[in-house]
Amino acid sequence: MSNQSTTQPEKPATTGPGYFEVILIALLIAGAAVAGYDRLFAEKIRVVDLKGYLRTQKALLAAGEITPKQWKGKLDNVEQILNDEADRHQNQVIILKDVVLRNGQEIRIKE
Repeated sequence: MSNQSTTQPEKPATTGPGYFEVILIALLIAGAAVAGYDRLFAEKIRVVDLKGYLRTQKALLAAGEITPKQWKGKLDNVEQILNDEADRHQNQVIILKDVVLRNGQEIRIKE
């Protein structure tokens, strides 16, 4: 009876994932690496229309709709908004809208 057990072919030991699994794992790791790099390390460009904002505020000041004290307060507010944006988004560069031709995400300054 022991001869019967020796005549049966043994199952081959599994060697690891097949080609499909290896390709799938490689694609998942590459996708995660690209997404992580884009989110954490890649520089993004943010733009601000400071020239247009200042032009509007100067016109309001010249028309007498705001006082010089309010104008200075609004300038301080703009500086605070830009500082908050810079602190919140460490991998983003803020530059003037006049310099960027297209595809820059704009920071809106609320009055």
